[in-house]
Amino acid sequence: MSTSQTVDRNRSHQDQARKLLWPVAVAAFLFTVSYPANDFYGAKSPSDIGPGLFLVYAGIALVTAGVVFVLVLPWALRRASSGGVALALAVAGTLFAPGFWTGFPPGLAAGGALLGWAGIYATKGRKLSQAAFVIGVLGVLFNVVSDADVFI
Repeated sequence: MSTSQTVDRNRSHQDQARKLLWPVAVAAFLFTVSYPANDFYGAKSPSDIGPGLFLVYAGIALVTAGVVFVLVLPWALRRASSGGVALALAVAGTLFAPGFWTGFPPGLAAGGALLGWAGIYATKGRKLSQAAFVIGVLGVLFNVVSDADVFI
């Protein structure tokens, strides 16, 4: 007698995405803060960036990571179809990648990629999730290239 266990790939991806919420949020926050931190600590003159402006950038990055990874993604992961939300986050994060220093795009792109990955095997919104994953990963890469372009 053989027993087989059915594995729900979508549920597995959603569970893994829930476990990755905090690590991805922290990585997105640290990446976003790295640009003003480099500018602040590596400033050649005091007029470049001061502690007040650095704290503003850090605050924007923290609020963005909080909204995306503490409010939006947990809410979207409970839904049957989250492909539209994932695509909206990924597209916004990718389109605004040249303005990565504002604090919004890295968190949006990473959140869209993670949410898109969580819904790759969903029964509803599967194609939207797949598109969101690809666009979100490209958005994260565009943000990294934009950041590197400033310092190289």
